[in-house]
Parts: sequence; C-alpha cells; structure tokens
Amino acid sequence: MTSIPPLSSVNIDYTNLRKLDLNLLVALDVLIEEASVTKAAEKLNISQSSMSHALKRLRTVLDDEILIRTSRDMEVTPLAREIGYRVHQILAEIQSTLLEKETFEPATAREDFKIAASDYIETTLGVSLLQQLASQAPNIRVRICNLNKEKSLDALDNNQVDLVIGANLPLKRWHIREDLYHEEFVCVVKSDCPLTELSVEEYVSRSQILVSMRDDFQGSADKILEQQQLQRQVIWSTPHFMPIPFLIANSDCVTLLPNRVAQNCAKTLGLKLLQPPIEVEGFTVSMVWHQRNTNRLSHQWLRTQLLEAARDI
Repeated sequence: MTSIPPLSSVNIDYTNLRKLDLNLLVALDVLIEEASVTKAAEKLNISQSSMSHALKRLRTVLDDEILIRTSRDMEVTPLAREIGYRVHQILAEIQSTLLEKETFEPATAREDFKIAASDYIETTLGVSLLQQLASQAPNIRVRICNLNKEKSLDALDNNQVDLVIGANLPLKRWHIREDLYHEEFVCVVKSDCPLTELSVEEYVSRSQILVSMRDDFQGSADKILEQQQLQRQVIWSTPHFMPIPFLIANSDCVTLLPNRVAQNCAKTLGLKLLQPPIEVEGFTVSMVWHQRNTNRLSHQWLRTQLLEAARDI
C-alpha cells in the first residue's frame, strides 16, 4: 500500500493556468531543442505558419522572445534555455502519467497490501492466497488487520487499507464490491458427543459459545428462537472464530460456526458437525475496495488472486 500526498498541498492558480495549453508547451520544448521554427515545424509535422503562430503566443505568455535572430541563425534566449529542462521534464511526466500504460509484473513487484478481515476469513482464504504469493509474487507482502465494519471502511476511504473482506458491509456509493463465496452455518460439538442429530430442545438445553462482533450475547439464532418463545444459554461470547473449536473440543458446549472453517477444524480436532435444528440464514463473503483502486494493475492482480483462492475452497 503506497502513501499518496494530499493534492491540496500543491497550490494551483487555475485561472492563470488556463492561458496556457499543452500544445504550447510541446511547441516550446521543440523550439528550444531545435532553435529553429522550420525544424520545429517539421518535427511536429505542422506547417511553418502554425509554428510561427505558436511562437508568437509563447512570446506573449512568457514575455520573452524565446528565439532571437543572429548573423547566422536563430539562438535560444537565456530565459528559454533556463526553463527548457524543466519544461521537458514536465512533458515527460505528463507522458508517463497519462499516455504510458501501467505495467505490473508479480514475479518482480515489490508492494505491500493491507487487508481488513476477520480471523475466520484469514483462515479460510489465507492458505491458498499464501501459496499463490509464494509461487507468483515472492516480494509482495500482505498485512491483515482486524475487521470492524464501520472503522475498516473509513480506513479504506482514507487509503489506510487496500481491501476490506467481510459480509453485509455498510457500503458507500464510491465502494466497489465483488462477492467471493457464500457460507452456511453448522453446529459443532466435541467428538464424543453421542448425538447424531440435534433437536431444538437439545440445542437450547446446552451451554453455547457465540461469535459476536458486537460485543454482546445476542446472535441471529436468538431472534429465530424468540419467535418460538425459546431462549438459548450463551455462556461465552468472543469476536474471534479460531479459539472456539478448541473450546468446544474441551467442553460440552455447542456453537454455530461457518461451515468451511468448521470442516477444517473438525479434521484437526476430531469435532462433530451437526445440522442446525433451526433455519439460520447464511451469508456471502465479499471483498470491497475504493473506486480509486479499480484500475490499478497491482490491485487488480490481488483481487484476482482472492477470487482464485475463493474458488479453491
């Protein structure tokens, strides 16, 4: 992620600048280089009268002759020679900024990206993304920071993060979203739990562990249970996904986890996955970026890698 200085730090007199067009700068650069109206006109493939007219306008704008006649030929004035290098440099910068296409080679690129994501998303997408970086872009680094829906999008607007990955993010009109994958919930219990299916009665009777990003004891399942005049017993609430499988493996609690992370943890810790006894709505994981980065090649490449990582899972 690169830091861009604020544009407001450079003061521009737009009213005065309107007196000068880019074609005059081009003419000035060639006139200084060739020290000849005829040769300058040939180089720009325009008529000599057009070049003479451009020289006349430049003399008015700069209040300088630019070219003066000597006994043998034309000579560049001291002022024109003094500003000539800077004019040429300005034109070169305009050309590289506006006319030359940006290139990005992952194998040789050195760039840092900062992504706001939960530990669940980092675990789900991280393995594939890390492998892709190692094989395709060894000098690109990724930094993950905690996901806070409001603050992360503010950081995106302020160019402090490059991507936000999450679900149900409160987007503004200048945010661009692309869906990565859809996720469903499963119930997770320890491996020696005798149940092969979970009834609503058994579900609410067990102590529960909850993932809550709102720092409370209420989740989407509670609203569903309230409609059935039921209440579950949440005894542990955390904003982190990854400790939960270890807590479940060593307790008689039950939890709702996204299916993909639950599958991975079940293999490692021998957990048992059961169908939820209530219809808990799933969610779609999306990546979100500021529209300023839509056409940046390095960012396009990163987003492509995340799409491929999502397909891998």
